[in-house]
Amino acid sequence: MLTARDLYVLERLRRDWPPLTEEWSALLDRKLLAARLPAERRTPADLAMIDARVSFRCASGLTDTRTLCLPGSYAPGSAFLSVTTFYGLALLGLREGQAIAFARPEGRRDWVVLEKVLFQPAAMPDLSHAAVPSARPAFRLIAGGLEERAFTPANENGPRTGPGPSAA
Repeated sequence: MLTARDLYVLERLRRDWPPLTEEWSALLDRKLLAARLPAERRTPADLAMIDARVSFRCASGLTDTRTLCLPGSYAPGSAFLSVTTFYGLALLGLREGQAIAFARPEGRRDWVVLEKVLFQPAAMPDLSHAAVPSARPAFRLIAGGLEERAFTPANENGPRTGPGPSAA
């Protein structure tokens, strides 16, 4: 299930991005035919989408945690996984517990399972209508409250008078 933003990104990839391989292009086409999240419906907290931090397992036995990202944010070996990679594209739109199988360029079949969505920005609570305290705490002014404290100006050079700290 793709959000409107994810669908837009994938449509732009199809139109503007040269296909990396036939297999990647086929996976992209599958994703574009996937179900879409209705605009009026809240995004499920267990949906993998761009900017979501996900934990996944793949056919090779690798278990990893990454943040799905756009191609410009991706750096190999980082905590991000671009949607232009096989695993990034495959995870996009999955819900926790779902798996997807796909062909790899080497001629083998691969699969990935979305184990957990650890963070998803769309599932964050809306704090725009949060209760704002109406009254600020009152300050009490105490007359002569600082008289006992000695105040030394920042340019004071000890007991001598002078223009400021020495140059040494």
